[in-house]
Amino acid sequence: MSSSWRWFCFSLPVLLLCLAWPQTLEAFAPDKGMFLVATEGLADPRFHEGVILLIQHDAQGSAGLVVNRTSRLALAQVLLEDSKLVGQGATLSYGGPVEPQTLLALVKVRNDPPEPADEVLGGLYVTGVDVLEEWPEFAGGVVACRAFVGYTGWAPGQLELEIQRGDWRVLPGDEQSVFTGDGVLLWERLNKTLAEQK
Repeated sequence: MSSSWRWFCFSLPVLLLCLAWPQTLEAFAPDKGMFLVATEGLADPRFHEGVILLIQHDAQGSAGLVVNRTSRLALAQVLLEDSKLVGQGATLSYGGPVEPQTLLALVKVRNDPPEPADEVLGGLYVTGVDVLEEWPEFAGGVVACRAFVGYTGWAPGQLELEIQRGDWRVLPGDEQSVFTGDGVLLWERLNKTLAEQK
């Protein structure tokens, strides 16, 4: 297991804090594989019109990747010249403000994923970019992939409090939206979906 991936998996505080989830506030509760859609009232400019895919939500806390924002850096600037991802034409996305030197990948695979990797949606996995680069099955196994610099993170119970405060709305994630990553258009489309559910 690479050091960056090991750090990511175990860095969130291990506190056992569980909050009762009020079902009246949202049709969906936060969970791995769900989208967090920023509300217009969210004050943090880093997440203005942001859509986050939750890649972790458990007793240790929550983590996610912003799926509708590209990074100001090009992928070629942070990876080696002979990188498999650069050769495939992948772009670098802004995953969030936590650990901005950490490079993660969302990857759709044909069969078994690289190790270590964690399934987020059916057949869609999160792993370290270095893990993906070293995967012998990369050429024949990868259907689609996105690289992210940094991620978002919440201590146990923190995300629930932000949702109760009205910062986020929750919707099921989907693979097409993850790989489209169409900026504000994705945020607008998901908000329209939320409005239609009311």
